[in-house]
Amino acid sequence: MNHMEKDYLTNLPSRRSLYQYYNSLDEGDKVHGMFLDVDNYKRINDFYGHSMGDRLMVCIGRFLQENAKGFAARIGGDEFFVVLDGKMTEEEVSKLARNLIKQFKEMDFREEILSMISLSIGVVLNQMASVPLDELMEKADIAMYRAKLDGKNRLAVYREEDTTYEINRRMEAEMESALRRREFLVYLQPRVNIVTSELYAAEALSRWEHPQDGLRLPKVYLTLFEKTGFISKMDLYIFEEVCRLKASWKGTELEHLPISVNMSRMHLYDRNFADTLEEIANEYQVKTSELEIEITEKTFVKDSEMLILMAETLKAKGFQVAIDDFGAGFSALYLLKDIPVDCISIDKGMLRAASEDLRGKKVLRNVISLCKDLKMDVVVEGVESKQEIDFLTSYGCQIVQGFYYSNPLPPDEFRIFAQNYIGNEKDCYSFRLNGNLNAEEGDFRGLLSGEGFEYRAGIFADSKSLHFPGGPTEENTVHIPSNVLVNDSFTVSLWVRPEVLRNWTSVFYVKYESGFFSMVPLAWDGNSDFRIRDSKEVNGWYDVTGCQLWENTWAHFVVSYNAKTETATAFINGEVVGVRENVPVNRYAKWIMLGGDVFQPSFVGDLCELLVFNEAKDYDFVKKLHENYTGKENFIGFKVE
Repeated sequence: MNHMEKDYLTNLPSRRSLYQYYNSLDEGDKVHGMFLDVDNYKRINDFYGHSMGDRLMVCIGRFLQENAKGFAARIGGDEFFVVLDGKMTEEEVSKLARNLIKQFKEMDFREEILSMISLSIGVVLNQMASVPLDELMEKADIAMYRAKLDGKNRLAVYREEDTTYEINRRMEAEMESALRRREFLVYLQPRVNIVTSELYAAEALSRWEHPQDGLRLPKVYLTLFEKTGFISKMDLYIFEEVCRLKASWKGTELEHLPISVNMSRMHLYDRNFADTLEEIANEYQVKTSELEIEITEKTFVKDSEMLILMAETLKAKGFQVAIDDFGAGFSALYLLKDIPVDCISIDKGMLRAASEDLRGKKVLRNVISLCKDLKMDVVVEGVESKQEIDFLTSYGCQIVQGFYYSNPLPPDEFRIFAQNYIGNEKDCYSFRLNGNLNAEEGDFRGLLSGEGFEYRAGIFADSKSLHFPGGPTEENTVHIPSNVLVNDSFTVSLWVRPEVLRNWTSVFYVKYESGFFSMVPLAWDGNSDFRIRDSKEVNGWYDVTGCQLWENTWAHFVVSYNAKTETATAFINGEVVGVRENVPVNRYAKWIMLGGDVFQPSFVGDLCELLVFNEAKDYDFVKKLHENYTGKENFIGFKVE
């Protein structure tokens, strides 16, 4: 042992010498092992240069010679191993390790450099010297790795059940090469509009195609990638793969499908982050408006100022911005007023809570309502059952993702899924009233309430309309299923021929949880009316007035409400007759009545061609819709009988 090889820099025994020393021990001796790693040492070389890193390493070598109290060797880079006498108690070993961690920060070296580094120590206790040194070092290394994952600058003792840390240590050794070999794949989970059954967007998720282990799911590696900082490289890789995929879709039905990509909070501190994403998108000629950047809620809470700044920068470049996993942590609801995001993605945990009890349902419904009031889109994740679809529909939620529709899919399988959901959009629910009360879409149908109804001539030579006989309040009306109207924005189109005009009698009435809206052929002074009532306000009456409808004359009466802009518009015969802005949103349609309301005697006259759209339609659409009716050869609606 007199000719022991020394490390050229620290003057500590080398790795070779460590093996020589260990092999000289009696197999019956008991030992402890201590694996030490310098946290953030690479930063010193990066920031101050290798000469400063070498000087620091010399200082560390001297520190261990003076304080390690065992056979200490440098085994490579910034890693050291110490063999301790097994006669030391476990308490003495732990105390030694804690003292080393503390004294390390007090070494005689530049203070600003010491502030950047620390020690992580893994200890394996009570091993016989008959155990191979490699096994001893591996166990201590696994414990040291746990110390790093638990926050660095600390001690961890090896436990036999530490297999998770061994797996993580191996994954960390593989991840850089896996990225170079393109082992990380993009999977897509569909987001579906539950009102129209239309494919709305997709979320990009990663999978690791490991050459030996097969497909690794994100839950296996994402936490590790976040703790090591590798997640930054991974995020940009997945983002570029998404852009590459979208570029391959050019000229197909998926070309403009929006895709959401998750990003770590680590990017918030990179001033060039938004520029980098824009450059990648431009390289593949992908519109930034078709890419949504998702940041988790916990980032939102911890780094609100940086997140607001980053969101503003991303939006300035055209990207959509979303808060992901909302409700998974301690939601900072008050910050929603400041953060300029386009979408809130509600965590599946909040959905599970809503599925289990009434209080959970109320929380979820009010979160959806709050986000919509702030003009944010809402996506609910983790939807797995028809029951969840039903109550989310009643809460005004339109977009969901989850196993109910599909698990995450590789791109080829996603395209097959998309073929069944693209083009499935129901433009509207159509109750023609042409001899029956059935909707042309789905199983919806109206329900007669009362008597005296009959089918008469409609607006076409070969069509019919439903004649309403009138009556006391709410009598002799038709009830339409409330779930045909599930969006905050809507358009209702109806052909009306009044036989008797009564002030404020409705032809179409929707009762909401906290208000209503009605379509009135004659309100006052020769005016028709599109009235919206917000019962949360004492003076919450919002009227859009237009020219009245005339007795025994068909008129095409259309009303539209845009919840994003809070604008209500009334049309008669394809022309705008009234507009009102700053009209509050009503939500959760409870029931729909055709031919009457809860205030006035019921309507006397004919109705047909009821169309209910779950979106606001503009002037051009309404004008074209009207022309499509009147332009048909068999249209007789304006002929005088």
